[in-house]
Amino acid sequence: MCRTTGASSSLTIVLLLCSLPLQAKDTCKVRSLMHQRRDVATVQHLEDEWSRAYLRGDTDFERCLLAADFTEILRTGEVKVLADELELAAKNRGKNLAIQDLPNVKILLHGNVAVAYGISTSAASNNKARTTRFADSYLWENGVWHVFFVQQTQFESNQSAGAP
Repeated sequence: MCRTTGASSSLTIVLLLCSLPLQAKDTCKVRSLMHQRRDVATVQHLEDEWSRAYLRGDTDFERCLLAADFTEILRTGEVKVLADELELAAKNRGKNLAIQDLPNVKILLHGNVAVAYGISTSAASNNKARTTRFADSYLWENGVWHVFFVQQTQFESNQSAGAP
């Protein structure tokens, strides 16, 4: 028979509770996030899947891909965090939004860090193109990529939304 003291029982409970957030992140079973490699092709795949997930309102995907301390600076200058991103994506759930051509993305890979950057164009309310430069920063940890920082910068474009 094994007996434990009150102190060792308390320690066991604390250790179990502390490991719950780690278990939740490690048990992410989103198919498009499995079998990652530390290479440019994987980061490109994640960028494309993230865009699709956002448009579908797939917050499970985002919760797995985005770091707990995810921070984003919007084109307006506002600073947002993970909860804001998940709330915004959730608004797309069930809307069946069209998934347009995804932007061409360039990837810089340096050890355990990758930056995906490019130009995104979307229609604005005045039928002009809204053009935004973006940079998404990834960190390779425990065999998977996580996005921890995003920067968006809007700039003027003289093309209409439908122009090439």
